[in-house]
Amino acid sequence: MEQERLLLTYEDLSREMETARRIQRSLLPQAPPHLLGARISCRSVPAHFVGGDYYDFFRRDENTIDMVIADVSGHDLGAALIMVATRGMLRANAYRSGTARDALAVLNELLFDDLTSTELILTMFYAKYSIDTRLLSYANGGHEPPLLYRCGKDGCMFLDSDGMVLGVMKGASFEEKTVRLREGDLVLFYTDGITEVNAPSGELFGRDRLCRSVYRHRGAPPEGVIDGVLSDLAEFSRGASFTDDISLVVMKVD
Repeated sequence: MEQERLLLTYEDLSREMETARRIQRSLLPQAPPHLLGARISCRSVPAHFVGGDYYDFFRRDENTIDMVIADVSGHDLGAALIMVATRGMLRANAYRSGTARDALAVLNELLFDDLTSTELILTMFYAKYSIDTRLLSYANGGHEPPLLYRCGKDGCMFLDSDGMVLGVMKGASFEEKTVRLREGDLVLFYTDGITEVNAPSGELFGRDRLCRSVYRHRGAPPEGVIDGVLSDLAEFSRGASFTDDISLVVMKVD
């Protein structure tokens, strides 16, 4: 009798978790916006039923787009709920903030109490791209710095700026930087689930391997770059399951 009760409880919990997974997945953009002068692809690979990865796009006008990628610590329902709250606050306030650093500063104030009470932290990278000028402005709230591959160059560089994770200190300020992109340049936004993938030896995939992977697949369209990176991750980990959520956004300038 007790075993039957436990089995029913487990089945109910499994159904609820599957429902939560479907809802969370539905909150991520199903496809990036279409842009003249740039192509964007995105994908999220959850390690568990639910997680804390998030990315989104906000179309300012025909020539300007905001892009954000974030990661809440943890892989449970608490992280998923904070991700949902973050999404709601961003969508309510994104169009009111003039700069990338302003967007992070506002969100830090709005989420501070929730993050403090749940003992969670949130990393976020916020970028604005102008198709007219090909200028990418960005601010970083303790997130993994996106990778920039310059067309025709060897290797890559990482786009970083000073800024602490969200939910640690009220009144935090964030540095904003800009970079002008050129035709053929590629930018990869990602969460740390990628760089922290383990090989059987325990070695981490890391940023250097990520750079080499992007360089190897640089000639592919954005969707192909994502496929290539995930293939390299699977080979590196020898097919082992990922222990953290993985999210990628690739933008390629035409």
